[in-house]
Amino acid sequence: MRISPHFLLLFLLLLSGILSSCIKEDPQIPEATTGDIDRVVDKIHEGFFIFSIQGGTKSQAFSIENEGMDGVYGIRMADLENPEGENLRLFNCVNSLNPGILQKIKINEASNTFAVCRYSVGLSYIAEIEVLLEESEAERQELIQNFEQGILTESELDKEMDDLRERFIGSYLGIKNFYSDYFRECLHTLVTEISGIFNNEQWQIFFKCIDN
Repeated sequence: MRISPHFLLLFLLLLSGILSSCIKEDPQIPEATTGDIDRVVDKIHEGFFIFSIQGGTKSQAFSIENEGMDGVYGIRMADLENPEGENLRLFNCVNSLNPGILQKIKINEASNTFAVCRYSVGLSYIAEIEVLLEESEAERQELIQNFEQGILTESELDKEMDDLRERFIGSYLGIKNFYSDYFRECLHTLVTEISGIFNNEQWQIFFKCIDN
């Protein structure tokens, strides 16, 4: 029996619709307002200013953990299931929602874009920190030399070291403040994309997870 082309086309369209309904995970348009997105970004971005500085003493040079890539900007990841770093809050909140396969693919794509953006900004940022470390170490060595030559007493050396450490922290914060908006823009793009991947219910849960 010969099958009508019209019947065959109708059958294929129907089959396509059934398959699409099985795998399609496109979310509803989320109720994420600009204010909600900004609040999430601000909460996560706070981690950029939580840092630890080692050294800056008579016996130890200054050192900074993670090259200064603090908070979410220090995250290393191959995919959503394998993030590594000190601050996994964003990705933990995402994973807590058990996103679907297509959602995970889209989130990973958004995360890769974020990683490229972060890396691009980080090149100049890290370069400035390296200069700060080198200059501060030169000052530290000069102070130690002055102490060894009897130009400074031990109490004077301690005071000079304290002053050097304060200047170092101030300069480090200055670098962070300068690059803060650039890093934040990378994060803002990521959160905005995530807000378009989640449905309304998922976004509200994600928002509360970050906001707590």
